[in-house]
Amino acid sequence: MRAMNGGSTEAPRLDAELAAFMQSGVSVIVATRDASLDPEVVRAGGCRVARDRRRVTILVDAARAERLMADVAANGMLAAVFSQPSTHRTIQLKGCDAVTTTAGRRDRGLLATQRSAWIEDLRRIGYSRDFAEALWGPLPQALVAVVFTPSAAFQQTPGPAAGQPLKA
Repeated sequence: MRAMNGGSTEAPRLDAELAAFMQSGVSVIVATRDASLDPEVVRAGGCRVARDRRRVTILVDAARAERLMADVAANGMLAAVFSQPSTHRTIQLKGCDAVTTTAGRRDRGLLATQRSAWIEDLRRIGYSRDFAEALWGPLPQALVAVVFTPSAAFQQTPGPAAGQPLKA
């Protein structure tokens, strides 16, 4: 795939390469909307893909995600964008079954690892560590996990294929 299997009645599966990319320390932005279609956008700290690659967990700072959590509780819809700063490689996933839960203990370590990788990616393209750390911000005191099944995946890397569905 580059992302989704077709023809199955079970949740589509992300391919191994795409799952690795998403968990490699890329920028993660998650967006929701309320009943009035007003958007909410939050920078996430990282993500975890389930072993079967059918579910994605996005880690967000609870202090910044109150409205996002309310939107998810109300309609379960979200979009998430994963982008590597040094290459601009970007993909978008959408889901309609999102739920929020408390992040686990291992999620904190995962978040710290992905934050470090993101900072190093910015350093490779000339940004200072201080700038990258300030841009990402401190590790959150409280994490929320937003869990969803991707129902659609799109190429969003700038260029002629941007906006196209990811295909096998």
